[in-house]
Amino acid sequence: MGHFYRALAATCSVLALVGLAGCNGESDEQPSKKAAVEGSSASSQTKLAKSNAYITAANESSGMFARALASYQDVIAPQLSSSRPLEPYNVVPVQQLTKVRTRLEAAAAMEGSIPELDPAARDYAAAIAAFEPVNNGLSNYAQSKGFLTGGCAKARAEDQAYVAALTKVVEAEKVFFEKIEARDERLMREAYDKAPEGSAARYRAGIVLRSKAAMKKVVTVFSEPGDIATRKAFADDLNDMAEMVEKWDRAVRAEKPDGCPALQNSFNSVIADGRKAIQSAEKGRFSPASGTPSSVIQSEFSILQQNFSMMILRLNQPFFC
Repeated sequence: MGHFYRALAATCSVLALVGLAGCNGESDEQPSKKAAVEGSSASSQTKLAKSNAYITAANESSGMFARALASYQDVIAPQLSSSRPLEPYNVVPVQQLTKVRTRLEAAAAMEGSIPELDPAARDYAAAIAAFEPVNNGLSNYAQSKGFLTGGCAKARAEDQAYVAALTKVVEAEKVFFEKIEARDERLMREAYDKAPEGSAARYRAGIVLRSKAAMKKVVTVFSEPGDIATRKAFADDLNDMAEMVEKWDRAVRAEKPDGCPALQNSFNSVIADGRKAIQSAEKGRFSPASGTPSSVIQSEFSILQQNFSMMILRLNQPFFC
């Protein structure tokens, strides 16, 4: 299950990015509205627009390059190093590659400066630009199945350059994601600290912080079932989140008796999925020796990821409740 676990690792950054907008969502119960987070001045609004453009670019790629490299190393590279026929053979889709680069370049060219993100965005765009000629030169070859003729000579000849260029993109992508995540966490922490003690806004920010802390550990829970320490830390994050959800619900109902059931259900779905994963790991279902089909593990992982994404989406919808 090498490729499966590589794919899970490649998804780790995506999980972090899903929650980026959490600190920017507008809500009548959240004082950390977009303007409040970035400031109410025109320059702050300009910075916010640029930040959102970077987030859009990041979500456009969503770990695509890391997954492409993992798949190439696990599926294609072994065939190229042997005499076996090469099937399948894929490269990064040209249109997606261009779309990510152009979004990054457009965001970087926007008015305003974000020192935390600008250099990483430029490096990421430059790495993609350097990779494009190598990737695009192999695109027609892959689509037309040129690798079925000529003994895969072109694929073998350009293998080293392809892997080297794609690796640089993956490294730049990782740095860019980490910079966005660090900035997001700082802004959310500020929102949490500024919100009044015992307020729904404070618990809401706390829920996002704890859920994101948990999701940073989730790949390890699935892919390294023997890592008991990480599993325990993951469980602690979920327990803290559950406690904040209860306090948030009481605070919301103090002002609005009907509460916000849809958002509450979203919070609890993430907690429930996480606790189910812990139980599965404890029972050994995630161990390679268990015989559990990778598709089953992937499904459980995907459900957790999707419910986390839905939670953040709902948090970002203005006046959801």
